[in-house]
Amino acid sequence: MDRFGARILARQISLLPMNLNLTTWLLSLRMIVSGGHYIPPALLRCRPAEPPGAERRGSMDPDEVAARSGLTPREAEVLGMLASGQPNKIIAGQLSLSEHTVKLHIHRIIGKLGVSNRTEAAIWYHRRGGA
Repeated sequence: MDRFGARILARQISLLPMNLNLTTWLLSLRMIVSGGHYIPPALLRCRPAEPPGAERRGSMDPDEVAARSGLTPREAEVLGMLASGQPNKIIAGQLSLSEHTVKLHIHRIIGKLGVSNRTEAAIWYHRRGGA
């Protein structure tokens, strides 16, 4: 992975490891089929060199996501975790929220972004420079 990581990222090739939990694997597969890309977190340590004149695309913090999208900072935080493939239960645990609250945040995110589902929300996030 370390040897070819930069080339894979530069060409936007998706890699779907078989050791993911089923829910994450299926969500990642849906995102790939919808035109998105999935790169395992281990590969994100190495970034390709930016071509001259290329727009900087790095990880957005929740405040930057909120500013770009009209989301609240908490919704932006949930969107970032959702885009990384985290299921609602994990998001709820890490943010000390109930699963129901996470579902409400995701419902509002989908409405504000004008997308149809969580996969499209993740694609929205990644296309705008999310990690």
